[in-house]
Amino acid sequence: MTHGHPQAQLLLSQVSITYIFEFQPSPNVTAENSPVTVIAVEEVCPINRIWLDRCLAELEKCDVYQTSHFMRGLVVTNIKAGQSISTGFHARLRDLGNRWLDLRYDKSLKEELPPGPYLYLDNALRPVCRLYEDRQRAFLTTLKPKPHWPCDAPFSQLRIAGTLYDRLAIAVPPRSPENTVGARCRLRIAVKDLYRVKGLKTSLNCLSWYVSKLPTSYYVDLRPAYYDISKEATENATVVQSLIRDGAYVLGLTKLSSMITREEPMDAVDFQTAFNPRGDGYQSPAGSSSGSAAAVASYPWLDCALGTDTSGSGRRPAMVNGVWQFRPTHDLVNCEGMVITYSRFDTPCVFSREFEHLGRVLHSWIPPRVPNCSTDQHHELIYLEEYLPVSNLEQMVHINSFIKDMRTYLPVTLTKISIREAWKSTRPSGLPHSLDEYLTDVIAQTYCYAYYHSTDDFRAAYAKSHDGNPPYVIPFVQRRWTKGSVVTPAQHKEATRKLDVYKTWLMNTLFSNRYRLVILPVSNATPNYRDVLSPSPEDQSALDELFTPSILGSPDIVVPIGDVPYASRITQQTEYLPVVANIVGAPGTDFQLLEGQECSQPSAILRSSGRAVWNVDAIKYAPEIARTTHLKPKILLSAKQAVEAPRLLEIATMSRTKIQEVPHASTNL
Repeated sequence: MTHGHPQAQLLLSQVSITYIFEFQPSPNVTAENSPVTVIAVEEVCPINRIWLDRCLAELEKCDVYQTSHFMRGLVVTNIKAGQSISTGFHARLRDLGNRWLDLRYDKSLKEELPPGPYLYLDNALRPVCRLYEDRQRAFLTTLKPKPHWPCDAPFSQLRIAGTLYDRLAIAVPPRSPENTVGARCRLRIAVKDLYRVKGLKTSLNCLSWYVSKLPTSYYVDLRPAYYDISKEATENATVVQSLIRDGAYVLGLTKLSSMITREEPMDAVDFQTAFNPRGDGYQSPAGSSSGSAAAVASYPWLDCALGTDTSGSGRRPAMVNGVWQFRPTHDLVNCEGMVITYSRFDTPCVFSREFEHLGRVLHSWIPPRVPNCSTDQHHELIYLEEYLPVSNLEQMVHINSFIKDMRTYLPVTLTKISIREAWKSTRPSGLPHSLDEYLTDVIAQTYCYAYYHSTDDFRAAYAKSHDGNPPYVIPFVQRRWTKGSVVTPAQHKEATRKLDVYKTWLMNTLFSNRYRLVILPVSNATPNYRDVLSPSPEDQSALDELFTPSILGSPDIVVPIGDVPYASRITQQTEYLPVVANIVGAPGTDFQLLEGQECSQPSAILRSSGRAVWNVDAIKYAPEIARTTHLKPKILLSAKQAVEAPRLLEIATMSRTKIQEVPHASTNL
């Protein structure tokens, strides 16, 4: 893509103030305004051609950096006294087109100036970021990155459009500084737009929404209005802040279902639903956290994205977008700064293409706990007959193969249980023989009641400022509000008591010990086209599979394990839908479930059976377990498509008035 000089100058004036490193070149150095590489000396070693090439090779691993564009200037920090500098080093610099070199001996500069690409301009080094295209329309807004860490400044919108119509650009900071010093890369994350992010408003994907449910410490003024006059958050949500504290870059806010409920693509009114990259590209992204899951599935430059899960709003998007999802134990994560609809179920979750990133996020959210179990403890895998097998036989091939892997690696004993049959024989005395009868209207009188009243203040304040008119919400939200509004406080109290009784019984039935795991399918793998009306369930039972982990408050992980073919009416050829397994653990067993600590090591199975393959040549959905079947891995995004998304907006090379476009997708922010 090409941007004219006036637009590039405007961009520079808008975004160059994000962060700058004041930098005065050494007295004997004549520095010129130019792209610059900064590298650090990590140990006492000869500074020669081999050392330089090794450092540059490490930087080249980063998608933001390219040696040929950033070697006009070179700053080497942390040089030791007496360290030798060879003639081969200088010769190599000349070969690379280097114009000026600054060797710095001050140790503090290494900490202040991370290695990586910069733009030197007016005695300042400005971090360089790469712009990517939001091709899947997964983001509501994108942010100016904060390359300096830690940084408590408010976030602000990037306000740069993509090259395609109706798309945003995402500014992605380099990974290279951490790679070159041997530390872990700072995570690049996206955040579902129901978490408070300092300096930003919250939309809930609904133009009528205003944020009024949190303590006043989050907002200067809580006046009712449309999104345009909602107030900016003064603090980050706790789960967001913990990741920022650990070095994460927040790249933007992702789309969600309107008012945190179900919203299929044909239901969308205020904002178009994100595009699911799987299959033929026209499948529903499913669920409230759809933007986060679609972004992770689509973009190799995004490490993970935060969502929430109440009744499947994290698990469903994870399945149809074919990514990992982890939902921690409900009571272990601080939900301050997260918009709540039903406090008993609402739980943060995280999506990623890489299993390892889930563990990093969990460690940021929850202090690690020492397992109180032995390494030789046998596990039991619970197979719930209400939900398995699913009707898609090819999906069951993958699920059964995954179960076989679990039995081999842990090992586990497989136990089949029917919740309904177990209730008949072990239910508390005095309760109905039929579990379905006992749970009648429990969800409507608990969840729907809470959902309706969670927005009482919103409706009242909106009506007050709009001549008594109610806010517009999509029809499904209206129907759910109606369902919750007719429930009395007494009915809600009684239904909550019944839910507590069921939860206690279910916990004793499924998790009589901490070494039990439950396997669930999430849903039947079947096409769900985004251009077809897809009715959302109106009367859900507490026996619905998606409510089971929520009622228990259990941690669960969604594992991509394969894909199944279908005849696409869009492409007129065979396409593939993801298949997942949902593994549920007892509350409090998050680290055993996710990280495979001494007494419970499901991560061994997950790594060997479930990780989707993403590489430079072709981005594929190809879990290793699929290779044991007749199904072929489906290429979802070609290498050409993968490299077309990034682009360069501008780099200032000589002065603020002379802008030169360089064919590498980086921009000074």
